[in-house]
Amino acid sequence: MQLDVPSLMLPLGLGYLLFAWQLVLVRRRLVDDRALALWTKGCVFLLAGMSALLSRLFLPEWLAVLVGNPLVLCGMLYFNQAVYLFVGKGPVPAWLTGLVVAGVLATPVLLAWPMSTRSMIFSAVLMLMAGLPALHVFRHAWHAESTMRAVALTMLMLSLAHALRAVQAGLVPDQYTTFFQSSLGQGIVVLLAFLALLGSGVGFVMASLERTAKSMEFLASHDALTGCLNRRSFDPLCDHEVARSQRGAQPLALLLLDLDHFKRVNDLHGHRCGDLVLQAFSKRVQARLRSADVFARLGGEEFAVLLPNTDLAGALNVAHHLCHEVAANPVQLPDDKVFALTVSLGLAMFTPGGRDATPLKQRHRASAAPMLSPELLYMRADQALYEAKRQGRNRVVVWREEQEATAPEGVAVLA
Repeated sequence: MQLDVPSLMLPLGLGYLLFAWQLVLVRRRLVDDRALALWTKGCVFLLAGMSALLSRLFLPEWLAVLVGNPLVLCGMLYFNQAVYLFVGKGPVPAWLTGLVVAGVLATPVLLAWPMSTRSMIFSAVLMLMAGLPALHVFRHAWHAESTMRAVALTMLMLSLAHALRAVQAGLVPDQYTTFFQSSLGQGIVVLLAFLALLGSGVGFVMASLERTAKSMEFLASHDALTGCLNRRSFDPLCDHEVARSQRGAQPLALLLLDLDHFKRVNDLHGHRCGDLVLQAFSKRVQARLRSADVFARLGGEEFAVLLPNTDLAGALNVAHHLCHEVAANPVQLPDDKVFALTVSLGLAMFTPGGRDATPLKQRHRASAAPMLSPELLYMRADQALYEAKRQGRNRVVVWREEQEATAPEGVAVLA
């Protein structure tokens, strides 16, 4: 049984051309995806190289090889660069670029060698170039985007196909006297190689789209400047934590934080410096919180922190540390400028066994009050924050049930 290589390459090549065209259209929509741009270049170079190699049907063989082989090598190098950039664990090894340069320079010399020897050497080089990105994904990105696994597996299949071609060309040189010689072995290798290229290409596009979708989801739920949650995500999380604390009879603390005199930063140093101050403040807060805590920017210079399963003593400890660290660490601005920053904090608590945790029908009518809702918890923390501002800023104020309007007890002032 034999497979006619030219007849096999024509439909496979047309299919890959159609994929490359679709890839170009997708690339126009994802203009900021540098990895996908490199993969697209790889497809273009690979198609150009394969077209050049096929042109030996009507062009001199030396010309087709002299143009086709370097283009194929460059295309594979672009594939490697795309995978390494996507995974983000360093650049392509320098030796790989050196291997491509050596292959391009050696192409004119190898023209004088037998076709079987050239096929064996060229396939061995392609085996390395296809196996390296597969190994890189296995080591660093196997548990990242799930579709990158398909890229790794199909690139590994491409590497094995070229390894099979190299071994076959060395063991059965009679089947590689010409590029288009029909044989079962060479036909299977060509089929596997094209299927692997198509599979890895589709997988890489899907991985890029998956990452873009994750990025859009992150931007929809997080503040673009500070990286913490935004108000849209914080509100349902607050609802959930309040309900969970009431069901499980666990304490819950809500901290509202407001940067003192933040307007001075923008007025004196500009809005860019104001952004740097917000970013520095957010990093400092996030460094003090647990993974279970919820940190969000509510708008402007106002932030919120939810502390699940945290009693009053624990919440005050967190609040004191935050207030002290912010005051003790001025923000470094460009041009060696320094801005001394302070923060005011309002703290409200849900405590199991308190009036907030008791159903309305179990209370005496004279002392009846609604069970704690997220809105009520936020209102109490906001009242405490207002009191902290009124008393001079740079302090923590705790909302007390018996003193809703003025001067709550538990005020902590940090110098």
